[in-house]
Formats: sequence, structure tokens, C-alpha cells
Amino acid sequence: MNKNIKVLHVIVSLGNGGAERQLIEILKHNRNHGVLLLSEADVYKETLDKLKIKYWEMGVKNKLLIFFKILFFRKVIRNYRPDIIQSWMYNACLFSVFCKLINLYDKPLIWNIRCSNMVTEHYSFSLKLIIYACIFLSKNAEKIIYNSHAGKDYHKKIGFSQKSEKVIYNGIDSKKFNSITRQRKALRKKYNIAKNNLVFICVARVDPMKNYNNFLKAYKSLKNTSNNEIKLVLAGKGTDKLDLPYNCIALGMKKNIEYYYNIADIIVVPSAFGEGFSNVLVEGMLTNLLPVATNVGDSKKIIGNTGFTIRGHDEETLKTELSRIITIKNTLIRSMGRKARNRAHKLFSVKKMIRSYDNMYLKVKS
Repeated sequence: MNKNIKVLHVIVSLGNGGAERQLIEILKHNRNHGVLLLSEADVYKETLDKLKIKYWEMGVKNKLLIFFKILFFRKVIRNYRPDIIQSWMYNACLFSVFCKLINLYDKPLIWNIRCSNMVTEHYSFSLKLIIYACIFLSKNAEKIIYNSHAGKDYHKKIGFSQKSEKVIYNGIDSKKFNSITRQRKALRKKYNIAKNNLVFICVARVDPMKNYNNFLKAYKSLKNTSNNEIKLVLAGKGTDKLDLPYNCIALGMKKNIEYYYNIADIIVVPSAFGEGFSNVLVEGMLTNLLPVATNVGDSKKIIGNTGFTIRGHDEETLKTELSRIITIKNTLIRSMGRKARNRAHKLFSVKKMIRSYDNMYLKVKS
């Protein structure tokens, strides 16, 4: 990245989500950037300190009280003196544009939208209001970045400004996410999984968009084939509190998730809506796992011909497709997994993402 351009990133917090991990990747390649956290640094606080990134925590617990912190924001801007403000996801986007409209700063504003088709009925009414406000105010952002074409198309449909939209795919570290035989053996021994067992892994927090309800029902109805005994591993916040079917292991949230992908043969993303670019899908692909995902967001574009895209997300469709997949020979699953890694490494590298952001920052600043 261009070290002469100072970007202040505005985000609610740095939990263990996909957007947060992408921001950390950007910060790794440019220590000149800063972060304003509307809440707190959360799981990446130690990482920010290690990278020596400047960051400020507002500590707001109630999103309705955030606008009482605008003077704190002004103080950060005056001290840090960024060239560009970049806000991540709806809450931070709304806060940043509001501050711009009241002349709190005069720097270019970039919005970073990470989701595709949000179904707001599953969430608080305030989220719907925030999205409506973002639609109305989107014309005041100099650039709107989406991490998927599905996300761009959806937000265009609901009324977001189209004057300066751009898609920048996520970048995933292919050195961090890689297949390691000794880790696979150690994990399978630890969790009592046999060498010839066929293991699915699903990495996602418990959330309506992740579709655990239908997915677990579909998995429960699967029958072991003559070739494989199947098992399912879940990782993500809240998974250890789910009502689990037989032959299913829930790990809860894991910071070192790259280690746990090695236990599996197949990465499955059963989301019902909302996914833009699934980091998890690419992380699994980079670990030589056969990718399987519902046709949500850009999953079909990510997988290409290296895995399977499921057209529906209901229980019956998932059951039918998963029943077909578990009959595939292990040799073909491994072969497709290697093909998936090659595709992910080529198309979704951190270097490629950083270059895209670098070029965009230069254009916005000029």
C-alpha cells in the first residue's frame, strides 16, 4: 500500500467476523492506518498492539448513544489527521456520513458494505431504520466498496447510490490457511475421528443468516454410505450451545480456526441469505477442502467448477444435495480439494486485494 496515505477506518468493533479479519489484513500491510472503534477492539486488541496500529475505543454499548460521541470523533480526526475516512458496515457508515454532513470533517468518505441480501425481519427494527438511512445518505460517500457482485446488485436494487460503486474481493492468506497432514492426524485423534471418516466442517456463528436450523435437520437425516462414516464439525460463536445431532462435534468460537480446517474433507456454507463474499469458503478451499455452499452471495463465482453450489437452503434441498455428495469417492474429493486450493490461491490472494485498495485510495485522494 501507499505509505503516504493515511486512512482512518471506522468500525463498531473487532470481533472474529469476516469483515474484521479483512480489515486486519489491510492493517498488516499498512501500519500507517488507524482505527476508530465505536465499541471496543475485542479479540483483535492484542493484534493491534502488536502491529503498533493507532486505535481509539469509544466504548459505546448502546448504538442509539453513538451520536453523543461525535466530539470524540472530531478529536481523533484532528489529532490523527487522516487523508481518507473508511467506514465498515451499516452502523459505522451511518455514523461516519452523519459526521461528514455536520462538517465534522472534510475528508473523502469510503463506505465498505459486506453483505448481500439482508432479511431484516430476523433482526432488530433499528437495523431496518439504519439501512433506510444509509440508502438516503449513500450519495454523500465518495466511494462505496462491496466485497461481492451480489452485494453490489442488491444494494443497487434497494436504492444505494451507484455513482461510485466498486467490487473488491476479499483476500485470504494462503500461507496461513493450508493443508497440514500432522495437524489433520492430531485433530482426528483428539476427537476420535477415524482416518476413513468423511468429515464436513461448517464455520459460522449462530445467526439466522447462517441457517443452522435447516442444515442440522438435513444432516441429521443423512445415512452413512458403504464407503464412509460421516461426521460434522461446527466452529463459531454459539455452536457449542446448539442441540447437536449424532456424529456432530461443536467447538464454539476458535481464534486459530486455520488449525481446525485440517480435520475435515469438505467445507460447507449453508447460509440462507446475507452472505456477500464468504471468507470461510475460501479458507476451506485453501486448506484443500471440497467446497459446498448454497447459492447465496458470490459463492457460485468463488467455487467455480471446483465444488458444488446448492440452489436452495431449505431442509429438503440440503438433504438431497448432501446425500449425493457423501457418495463421492474419497479420491475425487481430495482431487477437487486440491483444485479448489489452486483456484482460491490464484483469485483471492491478499496481495491482489491490497493492490485494489491501494489503487482505490490513490484515486479517492486525488
